[in-house]
Amino acid sequence: MIKIADDRALVMTTDFFPPVVDDPFTFGRIAAANAFSDVYAMGGRPIAALNLLGVPSDVDPEVAAEILAGAAAIAIEAGAAIVGGHTVEDDQLKFGLAVTGEVHPERFIRNNTIQANDFLVLTKPLGAGLITSSIKTLGNQGDEVDEAIRWMTTLNSTALDVILEAEPHAMTDVTGFGLLGPLDEMLAGQRFVAKLQMASIPRIPGVERCFKPKCRTRAAKQTRTHLGDKVSFHKELGAWDRELLFDPQTSGGLLIALPPSRAEVLARRLRAEGLDHASVIGAIVPADAAGISVNAEPPPRSFTRG
Repeated sequence: MIKIADDRALVMTTDFFPPVVDDPFTFGRIAAANAFSDVYAMGGRPIAALNLLGVPSDVDPEVAAEILAGAAAIAIEAGAAIVGGHTVEDDQLKFGLAVTGEVHPERFIRNNTIQANDFLVLTKPLGAGLITSSIKTLGNQGDEVDEAIRWMTTLNSTALDVILEAEPHAMTDVTGFGLLGPLDEMLAGQRFVAKLQMASIPRIPGVERCFKPKCRTRAAKQTRTHLGDKVSFHKELGAWDRELLFDPQTSGGLLIALPPSRAEVLARRLRAEGLDHASVIGAIVPADAAGISVNAEPPPRSFTRG
């Protein structure tokens, strides 16, 4: 955060990656929504962006044009201006944006300021990595692909005002490091354990059809290796339950830490605003060291939607 006035500060971020879907216009939309996500996770709004495009010499120029058009469409939706960019020749097609956003200095939200007994709210369902992998490995064109694209192109500005009204203690976006990677960063070595209820964690409808060995991703394997014994799973949880938590999410949802008294209300309000899978998925409890514990039991009554 760079403070430029008593009531104004700038935040900046960048992200880019190879195509996750076949249609270039859709890829541009997903990449832009993903790049804007970090700004929303800090409580800010994007105001300007630069395109970052790497393109092989044999790619049809129309493909590049469609990618840029998709990004422009999302930028308009976000209320941000794409003010330029840079294109280079590369061995592999890649696209993303460098984004500048604005936030009030007193409302800037960090990702590592969780507090004991906070509840965790997740705004989007998991499974995008497995589903997009199935496009490449299995030629999948099922309904779950359309559903994944719907979520990947849903801006995390959706109901952001509602989230900010709830005064979260900490917030981050769920990324290519899955749900558990960003959650580990939220813990930041503090003496807390994040206790997750697997039954409460939403998943994209139909992702089960992508529970196949060919759909496993390298990114999920790397995150699993990185986190190591920081994560413990209930013995009744299956291999694909675990895979889903490591699954890399392109343009994933927001993970929000806030007091229990506000968490259930926030989840209900988010669902009313169209984030129909928003759920309370766990809680932060004091411990001797940082860690993540994933339980298989039904969620506590306070985790349900009733």
